[in-house]
This record gives sequence, C-alpha cells and structure tokens, in this order.
Amino acid sequence: MPSKERTIFLADCRSFYASVEKADNPELIDKPVAVAGDPARRSGIILAACPLAKARGVTTAERLGDALGKCRDLVVVRPRMQHYIDVSLQITQIYETYTSLVEPYSIDEQFIDVTDSLHLYGDAQTTAHLMQQEVLALTGIYTRFGISHNKILAKQACDNYAKKNDSGLYVLRRGELADSLWQLPINKMFMVGGRMTNHFVRMGIHTIGDLARMPLP
Repeated sequence: MPSKERTIFLADCRSFYASVEKADNPELIDKPVAVAGDPARRSGIILAACPLAKARGVTTAERLGDALGKCRDLVVVRPRMQHYIDVSLQITQIYETYTSLVEPYSIDEQFIDVTDSLHLYGDAQTTAHLMQQEVLALTGIYTRFGISHNKILAKQACDNYAKKNDSGLYVLRRGELADSLWQLPINKMFMVGGRMTNHFVRMGIHTIGDLARMPLP
C-alpha cells in the first residue's frame, strides 16, 4: 500500500459467544459448542456456533431443536451477554494500545485505523498479526482481519477472504479490485441482502464488478 494511503482494519472475532465459552471452559475445546436461548427446554435459536458445530451443519439463527437434530452431541450453553460485552471491551482496549482510532462496529467486530502507527510495528499484515496474537493470548479469542484503505473494503476483505484463509488476514488493495472483489457475485457485496440481490439481477447486475463499472447516471 502507498505510505500516504489510509490503512484500515476490520477485526472480527470468530464465533464470538461460543469462543468466549470455550476460552472460559477448556473442557469444551474439542467439543461442538453452541450458545442458544434455553438448553433445558431445548428452545430458542442458535446465537453462535463454534467451527466444530458448524462443520456438523449447525447454523446461526436456526432453531435449537433443528441444530440438535443435526448434531446430537452439541453442547448448548445459555448466553451470558454482559460477560460477552466485557470481553469485547477488553479486546477494544487491546487494540487501543496500537492506535487510539478504534471504532466498535458490533459486539464482535471493530474498525481500526492504524495509518499513523504502522511505522511502529511494520507493515499492515505484521501489525494485524501482532494484534491477532495478543488478543488470542489474553482472551483465547481467534480474530480475523480484513485490511484495506477504507472501512467498506476492509469489511469485505474480512468477510470474503480473511475468514476463509489459514492466516485470518487479507489485504484488499485498490489496484487489485478488478481481479479480486469485482469477480464475486453481487450478493457478496457489503449490505446487499436477498431483496437487493434480486433487484440487481433484474437490472442485469450479477457481480460486484458489474455494479462498479456501471455509469452513475
């Protein structure tokens, strides 16, 4: 990235609620874990599922009964929202040791502007890796980092790439958009849901690149 261009991270905690429960209860590390409404009554929806549970077909927002049908040995934990908020604030404080420009986006996602502090740690990926390792060491939570020159692209770098590679890091560079992000289906664009996808498709817009290349008028 050019030295004068902004460097923005979107840091995302993997399976946040479930990861907090595993960090607090080491006996759960190798078990499929989900956080849901009422385990005793087998009711409510799945709020978070760990990677082991997701590999068995458990998905966020599905009914607990359906999840148990797919994964009979699923360990279901009641949510502890205040504790999750406390851990989220702890992670914010870790990021704030690298830069004062930290903006929580949700309980498990934060935007981080490291433009003026990169020179202290190295390049963007090195800095993100340091943050990733410190959060893991202090909280037990694994984080993924999308890296780009603005918040929207950092978010898309995280969701579409960093979450799917082994390092949990991905740099989405301005000059490479046409060969990377623009190749993805339009529903992979940040804030494009099902109804908007259908609207775009009716207009002949099938990829993010189709939209990016369309003249504004």
